[in-house]
Formats: sequence, C-alpha cells, structure tokens
Amino acid sequence: MADSAKDRILERIMEEGHTDSYGTLLYLVAVMGVDPMALGPTNSVELTTWSGHLDGLKGSLLCLAMYERKSTPQKAAETVYRHIVEAAADLRHGDSAGSAE
Repeated sequence: MADSAKDRILERIMEEGHTDSYGTLLYLVAVMGVDPMALGPTNSVELTTWSGHLDGLKGSLLCLAMYERKSTPQKAAETVYRHIVEAAADLRHGDSAGSAE
C-alpha cells in the first residue's frame, strides 16, 4: 500500500495521541491552506466566506486539541500551528507513489 501524504499526517498525529477525526480535519486544513486568497475568490463576499471557513476549521482544530490532550489554549495553538506546518510540508513533498492525495 502506498504511503500517501494523508497517511503520513494521520499516522504522525495519532502517535501524538490525537484521534483520526483531528487528523482528518488537519488534512483538510493543509489541503485548503491558511490563506483565503490562495483559494481564488472572485469577489469580496467569496473572500469573506473563505476566510470564515478557514477560521472555523482552525478553531475546530484548536478545540479538538484542547479536548483530546487536555491542554491550555496557548499549548493547543502551538500544537495546531506545528501540525499545520508539518502537514503542509507533507503535501508539498507529495505521495511516495508520485501524486498528492
């Protein structure tokens, strides 16, 4: 079975004690990115909507991190930031089979 970027992301965060729900949400954030402009909004309404979606996804990750690891908001924010950076790097490197999932 190919080792996809998604598989690597899920495996790494589950080793840290997070659930696959957190990992799947993290993967979605990494795929979408953190910059709403990168999603190609065609007007200010779309930009605002994408900004809200991305903020909501990041907020959900923070809540899950605090709940799953019983951590403070500051510690959860540091963890989520690190996870997003690592997941984005995994996606940039792509799958070992040659295509990103």
